[in-house]
Amino acid sequence: MKKPFTILFSLLFITTLVFAQDNENLKEKIQIMNDEMADLMLSGDETTIWNYYSEDVISMPSYQPMVKGLDACKASSEEMMNSGMKITAFKSTNTDLLVSGDFVIDIGTYEITMMLPQMGDMPYTDNGKYMTVWETQDDGALKVVAETWNTDHNPWTEMQETEGKGENMEMQEDKQMK
Repeated sequence: MKKPFTILFSLLFITTLVFAQDNENLKEKIQIMNDEMADLMLSGDETTIWNYYSEDVISMPSYQPMVKGLDACKASSEEMMNSGMKITAFKSTNTDLLVSGDFVIDIGTYEITMMLPQMGDMPYTDNGKYMTVWETQDDGALKVVAETWNTDHNPWTEMQETEGKGENMEMQEDKQMK
């Protein structure tokens, strides 16, 4: 009776180790692809970056409506770039990986620095979190089928803090005038 239990336990242990190693290798592969995509974005290569996306990709950007399909995502990206926004730095860090069948869910954090026309020459840095769903294709390649991201900063809280500072300054000016 001990021998079958020992064999079963050994198989489970080995399977767990192999699965953990496979996941770690996959996590590294996803991070490498994320870094490649960041380099393409920073270089302005708006053609090659789309090779990482499926034709039926769904994108759910922060503070914007959902975008469906590769052509719609390309148009949305082009519109953003034509607005004068320029991304000057971008780094994503994979923190978690969930695997289910042909799908790999990449969860992580990002930091982005950009120049916005309305801010003059002052760079704006934001950080937040993302989730990307990759699907294994018939040829073994991974393609993005869904993505979403959002900032860790609540703009309404920041506006309230700014407004509060403005009110405090006005009150201080009033006191000085009296």
